Amino acid sequence: MHSPLKGDALSEDSLSLTNAPPHEQDVVIGGRLRSMRKAQDLRLKHVAEQAGLSVSMLSQIERGISSPSIRVLRNICHALGVDGAALFDERNAPAQQDGAGADFVVRVADRKPLSVAGVTKYRVTPAGCSVMEGFLMEIGVNGASDVNFVLQTGDKIGYVVRGKLRLFVDDLELLLEAGDVYGFPSGHRYRWENGWDSPTTILVINSNHFYV
Repeated sequence: MHSPLKGDALSEDSLSLTNAPPHEQDVVIGGRLRSMRKAQDLRLKHVAEQAGLSVSMLSQIERGISSPSIRVLRNICHALGVDGAALFDERNAPAQQDGAGADFVVRVADRKPLSVAGVTKYRVTPAGCSVMEGFLMEIGVNGASDVNFVLQTGDKIGYVVRGKLRLFVDDLELLLEAGDVYGFPSGHRYRWENGWDSPTTILVINSNHFYV
């Protein structure tokens, strides 16, 4: 039986781009962060201080030299005051269909993926949803969330589409299988990992946006 790591409450799943080698993923993510910072005319030092990073570390992340965890990405998004969903590639994603249903449906071709370290995360939130956030996660054999616990800031519900998920909530360790559903409100500490030797897919719905 695995034992939960008793680290500080941090942030969830580590992310970067799919369909590219690791270094290229880091370069693209870093470029997006740099563009967000410059669009607000913010100095590197200011954002680094707000994110709890050194100036050199933030500079390396923006240049794609250093690969950030989602804990670091979330801190940077907080410092920039932007929604973490903006890290999903809006430029390369196909344009969403116009007409009836455009605000209520996310087509397969319109999904915007991010991935790193064996986890691919697709944003599946319809455009008309202003508060709730949905993600479809494909978790590789060794895929896991942050090694430290996440402190949940709103309601979360997860559905295991296929495979097995090992979930740690506070002092509990649970093994979920296809068809199982988990959920908890704000204030609980959690983390998760793939629970077997094949890929696992889960659908996660949050009551607030990624960066909150």
